[in-house]
Order: sequence, then structure tokens, then C-alpha cells
Amino acid sequence: MQDPGLFEQIALPHLDSVYRAAVALCGRSDEAEDLTQATFVRALERFHTFEVGTNCKAWLFQIMRNVRIDHLRHRKVAGNSVPLDEELLPAEAPAEQTVWSDARDLLENFSDEQIIRALKRLPEDQRLTLFLVDVEQLSQQEVAEITGVAVGTVKSRASRARDELKSHLLSYARELGFTGRNR
Repeated sequence: MQDPGLFEQIALPHLDSVYRAAVALCGRSDEAEDLTQATFVRALERFHTFEVGTNCKAWLFQIMRNVRIDHLRHRKVAGNSVPLDEELLPAEAPAEQTVWSDARDLLENFSDEQIIRALKRLPEDQRLTLFLVDVEQLSQQEVAEITGVAVGTVKSRASRARDELKSHLLSYARELGFTGRNR
């Protein structure tokens, strides 16, 4: 049995990263909070199996993925339940006519809502892979270990996710009046 204070030293500093990954995975903050809490409860219960000196963040992401899978399996058996107080994203405000000079200017004109909607349209495995690689900056090998797939699968998921995200954001750009060429 490891020192309980060691869990606080090693695992708790990754709380924000795990929560951000949970939001990317779930798409809703209330589900992400539940997933994060369940992840840390399970991590604390199994902390005796953690090898000090290894990548704790990757270990926590793997636990989070397994907790998510368990939850989805349970939901599949029990059926979906929708909370009565579920908040929907607010209606989009009318788009202003904007002219962009380059890609950076274009990206700066996307609202958080548009980016979140585009991310939510990605399949869950691609969304998690993209988050772990591009946001958390984990190596493809680490992401492969966390998600339980080959490195080549991580590469292709990340590539497909980037292409899909680009496609979704391009459609928003057209809605906002950007009339650039198709890529």
C-alpha cells in the first residue's frame, strides 16, 4: 500500500487535464464533472497498482477512458436518461459579414460555440485522440497505450479528426460569408 499523501502529490496535479479531457470526450460539463470524479475515485482505489516514476497523467487518462466505457455500457443496458434541467446551447446570433485576410484571421473569428459544435460532431474516439495529441501534447505512443489501439490507428484518427474539424469549420466560415476556395 502506497502513502495516501503520495496520491495527492502525484495524481491531483492532473485534475484540470483530466477534466478538460472529460469535457472533450463528453461534450457537457456536468457529465465531464461526473466522469472526472469517477476517474479519481477509481484511481485512488487502485493507486497501489500505479508505478511511481511512470506517466501518471497517461495512467489517469486510461482510467478515465475505461470509466467512460463502463458508463456507456451501463447506459446501453439501462437506457438513456435525460435530466430535466439539461441546458441547450443558445441559439446562434445572426452572423456579421466579415472579411478575412488569412487563415489565422479566419480562426480568430470563430466563436467558442462554433468550435464546440464542430468538435461534438466528431466521433468520440477521434475527439479523444485529437484532444490527447493536440491539446494535452501526449506522444502518439502514449495515446495508443491510453486508448488501447496501435500507433498507426492514433495517427489515422488524429488525421481524420483534423480533416473533419477543418471541414466543419469551413462550413461555418461559408455561413459567415467567407467565400474562399474549397480545399
